[in-house]
Amino acid sequence: YLLIAGDLVDGVGIYPNQEDELSIKDIYKQYDYFFSLLDGLPDGVDVILIPGNHDGVRRGEPQPAIPKEYVKERDGVYLRGSPTWFSIHGVKFLMYHGTSIDSYIASVSDLSYAKPEDVVVEMLIRRHLSPMYGKNLIVPEAKDYLVVDEVPDVVHMGHVHKNGITEYRGVLVVSSGTWQDWTDYQKMQGHIPTPGIATVYNMKKGSVTTLDFVGANYG
Repeated sequence: YLLIAGDLVDGVGIYPNQEDELSIKDIYKQYDYFFSLLDGLPDGVDVILIPGNHDGVRRGEPQPAIPKEYVKERDGVYLRGSPTWFSIHGVKFLMYHGTSIDSYIASVSDLSYAKPEDVVVEMLIRRHLSPMYGKNLIVPEAKDYLVVDEVPDVVHMGHVHKNGITEYRGVLVVSSGTWQDWTDYQKMQGHIPTPGIATVYNMKKGSVTTLDFVGANYG
């Protein structure tokens, strides 16, 4: 199983002068390229995808699944919204892109982009993915989908391009990082990414390891 917590693509017009850093400037072609990479996966690998703030969906949370207009049909690819809950072989996952991580870090002095997994622990303590009104765009719904009303086995988030793993009261917390190089905009914002690191979770043994595909060491 391959779980991707967004962003699937870099998008267009997300931040100032982004077009100067894009190698593919058309969002449809960005998705075409993304799904062409999935074609290289071995048969039998199921993929669960959720959007992020760079994807072609609304910025407000909860975010719906990636629209079909961007999708290249492929067996074993499941499009879900952010956040989403699902179970694999009895292991309960909560997957959320993590846009509210920015709000947490801005509001809580002990938190930083160096350890995004600590931010996720704070979400679990509060049982809410985005509890600070006005800090993160939330779309009013009849149900609050950002409430953590069950206890997951694994929480998986993306967004801040930094790989990090921890455990909180029996819950595995994974910040999965990025596959994107260090951009000029990230440098300006003070983000130091860890590109090319994949987190591997063995559900049978309950063990976690990482695979470093590029060996980048920034900062």
